[in-house]
Amino acid sequence: MESPVKEEVENFIKYLKIYGTRTFHNLLSALLIWLFGNLVFIPLASSLNWQTRVFCSLLFFIVFTILILKALPGLKELIDTFSIFPARKIGLKKGLSYGNSLLLFRHIFYIISTLVLYLLYFPFLASFHPSISGVVLILLLVWIFFLSFRIIQVLSHKILEWML
Repeated sequence: MESPVKEEVENFIKYLKIYGTRTFHNLLSALLIWLFGNLVFIPLASSLNWQTRVFCSLLFFIVFTILILKALPGLKELIDTFSIFPARKIGLKKGLSYGNSLLLFRHIFYIISTLVLYLLYFPFLASFHPSISGVVLILLLVWIFFLSFRIIQVLSHKILEWML
Protein backbone atom coordinates (compact mmCIF):
# COMPACT_ATOMS: atom_id res chain seq x y z
CA MET A 1 0.00 0.00 0.00
CA GLU A 2 1.30 3.48 -0.84
CA SER A 3 2.17 5.67 2.13
CA PRO A 4 -0.44 8.43 1.39
CA VAL A 5 -3.16 5.81 1.01
CA LYS A 6 -2.01 4.08 4.18
CA GLU A 7 -2.08 7.41 6.04
CA GLU A 8 -5.61 8.09 4.80
CA VAL A 9 -6.82 4.66 5.90
CA GLU A 10 -5.21 5.13 9.32
CA ASN A 11 -6.74 8.60 9.55
CA PHE A 12 -10.17 7.18 8.63
CA ILE A 13 -9.85 4.49 11.30
CA LYS A 14 -8.80 7.13 13.85
CA TYR A 15 -11.81 9.33 13.03
CA LEU A 16 -14.08 6.31 13.07
CA LYS A 17 -12.87 5.45 16.57
CA ILE A 18 -13.21 9.04 17.77
CA TYR A 19 -16.53 10.01 16.17
CA GLY A 20 -18.06 6.74 15.00
CA THR A 21 -19.60 5.21 18.09
CA ARG A 22 -20.95 8.46 19.51
CA THR A 23 -22.33 9.58 16.14
CA PHE A 24 -23.92 6.23 15.33
CA HIS A 25 -25.36 6.03 18.84
CA ASN A 26 -26.96 9.47 18.49
CA LEU A 27 -28.22 8.72 14.97
CA LEU A 28 -29.72 5.37 16.00
CA SER A 29 -31.35 6.99 19.04
CA ALA A 30 -32.77 9.73 16.81
CA LEU A 31 -34.07 7.11 14.38
CA LEU A 32 -35.71 5.21 17.23
CA ILE A 33 -37.33 8.42 18.51
CA TRP A 34 -38.48 9.19 14.97
CA LEU A 35 -40.00 5.72 14.53
CA PHE A 36 -41.87 5.74 17.82
CA GLY A 37 -42.96 9.34 17.40
CA ASN A 38 -44.24 9.14 13.82
CA LEU A 39 -45.58 5.60 13.85
CA VAL A 40 -47.01 5.31 17.35
CA PHE A 41 -47.40 8.41 19.50
CA ILE A 42 -48.28 11.16 17.01
CA PRO A 43 -51.03 9.08 15.34
CA LEU A 44 -52.30 8.12 18.79
CA ALA A 45 -52.30 11.78 19.86
CA SER A 46 -54.01 12.69 16.58
CA SER A 47 -56.91 10.45 17.51
CA LEU A 48 -57.47 12.49 20.69
CA ASN A 49 -57.45 16.06 19.34
CA TRP A 50 -55.29 18.43 17.32
CA GLN A 51 -53.75 20.18 20.34
CA THR A 52 -52.44 16.90 21.67
CA ARG A 53 -51.05 16.05 18.23
CA VAL A 54 -49.22 19.37 18.00
CA PHE A 55 -47.85 19.02 21.54
CA CYS A 56 -46.71 15.46 20.91
CA SER A 57 -45.15 16.47 17.57
CA LEU A 58 -43.34 19.34 19.25
CA LEU A 59 -42.01 17.08 21.99
CA PHE A 60 -40.67 14.48 19.56
CA PHE A 61 -39.37 17.23 17.25
CA ILE A 62 -37.30 18.72 20.08
CA VAL A 63 -35.86 15.40 21.21
CA PHE A 64 -35.11 14.36 17.62
CA THR A 65 -33.43 17.72 16.92
CA ILE A 66 -31.26 17.51 20.04
CA LEU A 67 -30.03 14.05 19.05
CA ILE A 68 -29.38 15.13 15.46
CA LEU A 69 -27.51 18.24 16.60
CA LYS A 70 -25.34 16.09 18.85
CA ALA A 71 -24.59 13.79 15.90
CA LEU A 72 -23.93 16.45 13.23
CA PRO A 73 -20.29 17.34 14.05
CA GLY A 74 -19.29 13.69 14.06
CA LEU A 75 -21.32 13.02 10.92
CA LYS A 76 -19.57 15.87 9.13
CA GLU A 77 -16.15 14.54 10.14
CA LEU A 78 -17.09 11.02 9.04
CA ILE A 79 -18.39 12.29 5.69
CA ASP A 80 -15.21 14.30 5.17
CA THR A 81 -12.96 11.34 5.91
CA PHE A 82 -15.10 8.80 4.05
CA SER A 83 -15.18 10.93 0.91
CA ILE A 84 -11.44 10.37 0.53
CA PHE A 85 -11.94 6.82 -0.74
CA PRO A 86 -14.29 7.44 -3.70
CA ALA A 87 -12.39 10.65 -4.47
CA ARG A 88 -9.14 8.78 -4.82
CA LYS A 89 -10.62 5.86 -6.74
CA ILE A 90 -12.95 7.68 -9.14
CA GLY A 91 -10.90 10.86 -9.39
CA LEU A 92 -7.93 8.95 -10.79
CA LYS A 93 -10.11 7.04 -13.25
CA LYS A 94 -11.85 10.16 -14.57
CA GLY A 95 -8.75 12.35 -14.63
CA LEU A 96 -9.81 14.80 -11.92
CA SER A 97 -7.30 16.23 -9.52
CA TYR A 98 -7.41 14.83 -6.01
CA GLY A 99 -8.57 18.13 -4.48
CA ASN A 100 -11.38 18.58 -7.00
CA SER A 101 -12.61 15.00 -6.66
CA LEU A 102 -12.48 15.28 -2.87
CA LEU A 103 -14.55 18.47 -3.00
CA LEU A 104 -16.95 16.83 -5.45
CA PHE A 105 -17.64 13.80 -3.26
CA ARG A 106 -17.88 15.82 -0.06
CA HIS A 107 -20.54 18.02 -1.61
CA ILE A 108 -22.39 15.02 -3.04
CA PHE A 109 -22.45 13.33 0.37
CA TYR A 110 -23.55 16.60 2.02
CA ILE A 111 -26.45 16.86 -0.41
CA ILE A 112 -27.50 13.24 0.14
CA SER A 113 -27.32 13.47 3.93
CA THR A 114 -29.20 16.76 3.94
CA LEU A 115 -32.00 15.31 1.81
CA VAL A 116 -32.26 12.30 4.12
CA LEU A 117 -32.47 14.61 7.14
CA TYR A 118 -35.16 16.69 5.47
CA LEU A 119 -37.19 13.57 4.72
CA LEU A 120 -36.91 12.60 8.38
CA TYR A 121 -37.98 16.07 9.52
CA PHE A 122 -40.85 16.33 7.04
CA PRO A 123 -43.51 14.53 9.14
CA PHE A 124 -42.77 16.76 12.14
CA LEU A 125 -42.79 19.95 10.09
CA ALA A 126 -45.94 18.99 8.20
CA SER A 127 -47.76 18.22 11.44
CA PHE A 128 -47.21 21.81 12.61
CA HIS A 129 -48.22 23.44 9.33
CA PRO A 130 -47.63 22.43 5.69
CA SER A 131 -46.08 25.78 4.82
CA ILE A 132 -43.29 25.30 7.37
CA SER A 133 -42.05 22.24 5.52
CA GLY A 134 -42.29 24.21 2.27
CA VAL A 135 -40.16 27.07 3.62
CA VAL A 136 -37.56 24.62 4.91
CA LEU A 137 -37.55 22.85 1.53
CA ILE A 138 -37.00 26.15 -0.29
CA LEU A 139 -34.06 27.02 1.97
CA LEU A 140 -32.66 23.54 1.50
CA LEU A 141 -32.96 23.78 -2.28
CA VAL A 142 -31.13 27.12 -2.28
CA TRP A 143 -28.28 25.55 -0.29
CA ILE A 144 -28.24 22.53 -2.62
CA PHE A 145 -28.16 24.91 -5.61
CA PHE A 146 -24.99 26.54 -4.30
CA LEU A 147 -23.38 23.17 -3.60
CA SER A 148 -24.40 21.95 -7.06
CA PHE A 149 -23.00 25.12 -8.60
CA ARG A 150 -19.65 24.34 -6.95
CA ILE A 151 -19.85 20.75 -8.26
CA ILE A 152 -20.52 22.05 -11.78
CA GLN A 153 -17.51 24.37 -11.48
CA VAL A 154 -15.33 21.40 -10.59
CA LEU A 155 -16.71 19.26 -13.40
CA SER A 156 -16.96 21.97 -16.08
CA HIS A 157 -13.53 21.25 -17.54
CA LYS A 158 -14.28 17.53 -17.79
CA ILE A 159 -17.73 18.17 -19.27
CA LEU A 160 -16.17 20.35 -21.97
CA GLU A 161 -13.56 17.65 -22.70
CA TRP A 162 -16.25 14.98 -23.00
CA MET A 163 -18.33 17.18 -25.32
CA LEU A 164 -15.41 17.91 -27.65
